[in-house]
Amino acid sequence: MESSNDVISIIDDKEAQKVKDKKDRSAEETYFKYMGEEMIKQSGLSYTIIRVAGYNEKQPGTDSSTVRLQKMNKDIVPVSRADLAQVVASAILEPNACNLVLYMTKSQTRGVKDGYLWEKFARLKEKSKST
Repeated sequence: MESSNDVISIIDDKEAQKVKDKKDRSAEETYFKYMGEEMIKQSGLSYTIIRVAGYNEKQPGTDSSTVRLQKMNKDIVPVSRADLAQVVASAILEPNACNLVLYMTKSQTRGVKDGYLWEKFARLKEKSKST
């Protein structure tokens, strides 16, 4: 923590510049999110970090899209809070979701049927082991 003429900085500006985010966020906000995730990952506890692009107001089941879980932030779109709640509840009960960081989005193509989230977590877990 630096102090200079009534100005106090609680983050390392050089470290904050290393953490880039494509969204319209301040370097400070991105830094704290990054540091929070790093502390969780290094805590020794089991975790699942689910990142979303934002929320929409659609009710679950009102669109034909299906939940998609992926490792990269490519083509992510906002999701409903109800869909996120379903994924979070499934992650709590699914061993394959342990120690994963993933992005949640919606897909217009029908892949794995809704409700079979355990298959999606298993596929991501295998990808994590191979990298």
